[in-house]
Amino acid sequence: MQHRRAFTLVELLVVIAIIGVLVGLLLPAVQAAREAARRMQCSNNLKQVGLALHNYESTFKTLPHGSPNCCVNNGFNWAVMTFPFLEMNNLYNAMDSNGNLRNTPVNIAAAQNNRYPGWICPSDPAGSNPHMPRFARDNPSPGHGLWYTASIGPTQMDSCPFCPAGNTPSDTNYCCQGNNFGTNAGNGYPTGSFAGMFGRSNKAIKFGGVTDGLSNTIMVGETMPGHCDFLGLFALNFPVTGTNIPINTMESNVAGAAGARIFRAAGSNWARVCGFKSMHTGGAQFAMGDGSVHFISLTIDYRIYNHLGTRAGGEQAQLE
Repeated sequence: MQHRRAFTLVELLVVIAIIGVLVGLLLPAVQAAREAARRMQCSNNLKQVGLALHNYESTFKTLPHGSPNCCVNNGFNWAVMTFPFLEMNNLYNAMDSNGNLRNTPVNIAAAQNNRYPGWICPSDPAGSNPHMPRFARDNPSPGHGLWYTASIGPTQMDSCPFCPAGNTPSDTNYCCQGNNFGTNAGNGYPTGSFAGMFGRSNKAIKFGGVTDGLSNTIMVGETMPGHCDFLGLFALNFPVTGTNIPINTMESNVAGAAGARIFRAAGSNWARVCGFKSMHTGGAQFAMGDGSVHFISLTIDYRIYNHLGTRAGGEQAQLE
């Protein structure tokens, strides 16, 4: 008779335990590699948006305006105006530039019927379903989210709750300047007063007006539209973000938003929740005025961060 040799139960349990340990060791490395790839895709998307803005400025001798003022006017926002420079010319031509992004049928269809990967950061799980409820009074809802928003710098977003220098806007307040996202007059500022390269305004800036230097001025940065129901690719109010909200402030006004620490009523508290942020560990990525893309840590000095947001503040801040 022949006896077949087999594993004992103890040996099988030891092998299973070893496999479990190896999986436990390898899984974080696999996840880290996947996030590195997603982060690289975000960086590439920002690079393309920055290049599109440069090509737009080269063609029209000015950057696009941030939005057609606030908040229901006809016309396109800055992101839609870059479509012809992002191989999205067919979509752009199909839309109605004389219509309204919120209620003109062909424009609503563009906001609701297609997915635009170049405007989505894959590190954010919300990007798997980019058509989300937006603030419907002023924006198409549901509408495609916006993961890369134009910078208004330290412009007052109706309030400056994080600003240690106070909530009153002035040119000497490094983290609270201008008025009402740059739309309406107020606080001693005329209409169209904003500190960054963009404002919620039909006033547009030329590269020559960025006297702080293009390499030292934030142009576009990452955000998470799942936390802020205003931020949309086709938004009229508002497709822009301020630097007076610290990087990766994970607050939200959308109930159930992934990663948010607090929840507030929809459409409220935008001066806290609609900042630059990402799911990348430790900070977010930004395209500077010269088109270069940099990762800025959430530990950056708050004053320097706001100095990088101004286009003509005269500060000596530089991005290392």
